[in-house]
Amino acid sequence: MLKRIHYISSFVKDMSVNEIKEISSQAAKNNAEKDITGVLMAKGGVFFQIIEGPEENIDRLFTNILKDIRHEKIITLGIQIGDLKRLFPNWHMKEINLDTTTSERLQPVKAIIDAVHAQAAIIENLTEALAASAWAELLDLTTKD
Repeated sequence: MLKRIHYISSFVKDMSVNEIKEISSQAAKNNAEKDITGVLMAKGGVFFQIIEGPEENIDRLFTNILKDIRHEKIITLGIQIGDLKRLFPNWHMKEINLDTTTSERLQPVKAIIDAVHAQAAIIENLTEALAASAWAELLDLTTKD
């Protein structure tokens, strides 16, 4: 059974081209041992990643990703499980730095990542407002009793 996870996150601090390359290089080495493939894209302080492989291995990897202090505001965009065909059968972790590439073919990818990141920020703000509102309402209800 194959599992695929798509997520987006924000860098905690600016990263150099070499730091991003090192992350993907280390990931490729680790992933090769665990039959995991995928792609890591970086753009403007944002990671977009797709990882795929055996379900247990992906679950373990994603748990580690969630704990990684190099990024924050991790939002899972999609999870697929089943008899899937790998999207990246030859890439244990391909790094694509969209800030340094000049390929016109990647312009739509850049625009999509920007839009997803902007929408994630809106959702985060709305969620915080909802939580604050619900908390205030709860406090009002408990003080009336």
